[in-house]
Amino acid sequence: MTSVLATIPALEMGTNDDWSYAWVARELARTGHFTYNGWIGAMIGVQAWWAALLIRWFGYSFTLVRLSTLPFAAGSGILLYRLGRLAGLNPSFALFGCLSITLSPVFIPVAASFMTDVPGCFFWLASVYCMIQAAQAASTNWVWVWMMSGAVAGIAGGTVRQVVWLIPLVALPTVAWMRRTERRTIAGASLLWLLSTLAIALCLRWYNQQPYVTEMPREPEAWSDVVGASIESVLQVAVACLVLMAPVLALHVTNWRRWVRTPAPLAYGMLVAGILATGLWWFGDSPLLGNVVTSKGMLGQGLDMLGTKPEILPLPMRLLLGVALFLAAGFTVAAQLADYRRLAGPFPEPMRQFLWIVAPSSVFYALAVLYRSVRDWLLFDRYCILLLPLLVVPLLWHFQQRIRETPPVWGWIVMALFACFGIALTHDYLAAGRARVIAADTITHAGIPRTHVSAGLEYDGWTQLEQSGRIPSPTEQAATPARRFPVSPPFWFWTKTPSVEPQYVVTYSRLKGLVDSSFPPLDYTAWLPPFHREVLIQKLPE
Repeated sequence: MTSVLATIPALEMGTNDDWSYAWVARELARTGHFTYNGWIGAMIGVQAWWAALLIRWFGYSFTLVRLSTLPFAAGSGILLYRLGRLAGLNPSFALFGCLSITLSPVFIPVAASFMTDVPGCFFWLASVYCMIQAAQAASTNWVWVWMMSGAVAGIAGGTVRQVVWLIPLVALPTVAWMRRTERRTIAGASLLWLLSTLAIALCLRWYNQQPYVTEMPREPEAWSDVVGASIESVLQVAVACLVLMAPVLALHVTNWRRWVRTPAPLAYGMLVAGILATGLWWFGDSPLLGNVVTSKGMLGQGLDMLGTKPEILPLPMRLLLGVALFLAAGFTVAAQLADYRRLAGPFPEPMRQFLWIVAPSSVFYALAVLYRSVRDWLLFDRYCILLLPLLVVPLLWHFQQRIRETPPVWGWIVMALFACFGIALTHDYLAAGRARVIAADTITHAGIPRTHVSAGLEYDGWTQLEQSGRIPSPTEQAATPARRFPVSPPFWFWTKTPSVEPQYVVTYSRLKGLVDSSFPPLDYTAWLPPFHREVLIQKLPE
C-alpha cells in the first residue's frame, strides 16, 4: 500500500483501460445494474460491487475508484507470504518472494489503477491458499471448510477475471486425488466441483446475454502463421516472466563461485538463455513485453496520446539490462542443473502440495493467455502476474535448501531498485495524466465543447461513454463512413470514438498538420529522466 500511495495516485481520469471499468462501477452505483460498454472483456463483478459501495458512500471520483484496489493489493501481499510459508519457505524467503512480486514494476502500476489484474490476483491466491490448506488439513471437517472457502473465493474471483475459475475447476479434483483414501473428502470435492461448474455456467450465461460484451477475435490464419505466432508468444511470455523475476534471478548471481567450478551446468544454463535471446532477436521483439513497462514508460509510443514520448530506457541501457537479465537467467538454470541429482528425489510434502495445487491451474492459464495472443494479438506483461508464484516459490525454496538460509543483500538491493523504478514509472504516468486533464479543462473552460477536445485514450474514451454510453463494435466501426482526421496517421483510438471530433488536441510534442493554440503548454515534473516535461495544446489550422 505504501508503494502505491508513494506514486501520488490522485488523478481525475482513468489510466490504461480502467476508465471502462470505472464506468461500469459508476453506473452500477447509480442504477443497481451492470452496464457494459463494448470495451472490456472482464466481468469485474465483485470488484465493481465493492467500488459501487464506496461510490454510494463517498460519491464518485476516479481517485476513489482507483484507491478501492488497495485492499486487494495488500491482501495479495499477505497471501503470497502465507503461500510461501505453506510451501516450506522460511520467513525471510517468504517475505522476499512476496515483495519480489508485489513491488515489481508491473504490479505497482496496476495496483494504482482500477484494472482487474490485482483483484483477480487476490482471489486467485485466496482460492489457491484455501486449497493448499485443504490438502494439509488434519481432519476431514477442516478439509470441507477449506475446500468450500476455496470454491467460494474462486467463484467470486471469476466474476472479476474469468480465468480465476480455473482454480476451483482444477484444484478441487487435485485435492480429492491427494486425499483419495478419504471417501468424505472425495464426495465433498465432487459436490463442490459440480456446484462450482453450475455457478460458472450460470455466470457465463448471464454475462453473454449482456449487451456490448462480445469480443471479435481476428480471422484464423494459415497454420504456419499460427505456429510462428505461438512460438513467438511462448518466448515473449518466458522472457517477460524473467524480467519480473529479476530480484529472484539476481540471488543466484551472488553464489557463482559455488557452482562455476562445474562447467557443464553453466554451459547448459547459458545455452538456454542464449536460445531465449536469439528467439527475441529472430522475431524482432524486445525483452519488455509492453503495455505497463515499455522503453517510453507506461504504455508504448502513441498508445495513450499523440506526440513523441521521452525515452526513459535508452537502447544502451536496454541492451545492458538485457545482457544482465540473460546472464542471471543462465546462472539460475545452471544452479538448478548443478543440484539436479540431489533434488531428483521426491519434494518435501509442503512443496509437493504447493506444486500439485498451483502448477495445473497455472499451466491452463498460460495456455489460455497464449491462445488469446495468437487469436487476437493481445499479450501484455501484466498477464504474467498470475504465473509468478509457480516460478518464484520453487526457485526460492531451492536457494534456501541448497545455497543459504537467508536472501543475500544483493537480492534486496535489486528488489529496492525495481520498486523505486515501478513507483517512479507509475508516478510519471499519473503526473502526465494530471497535466493532460488540466490542459483539457483549460480548453473546455474557454467554451470549447468536450467533444471537440482530444486528450488521449482515457480522456477520449470517457467522452465517448458520456455521449453514447458505449464504444462501437468492430462491425459498426467497419460500416462507418471514413472520417477525416486532423493528422495523418490519425490517433488509433479516434476510429473507436465517433463522438469525438478533434479540433483541439493535447499532445506530447508538436504534430504536423496542427498549429499551436493560444493556450500555453502545461509543465509537469517526472521522477525519471527527463525530469521536466510538458504537454502541448494544438488545434486545427484556421
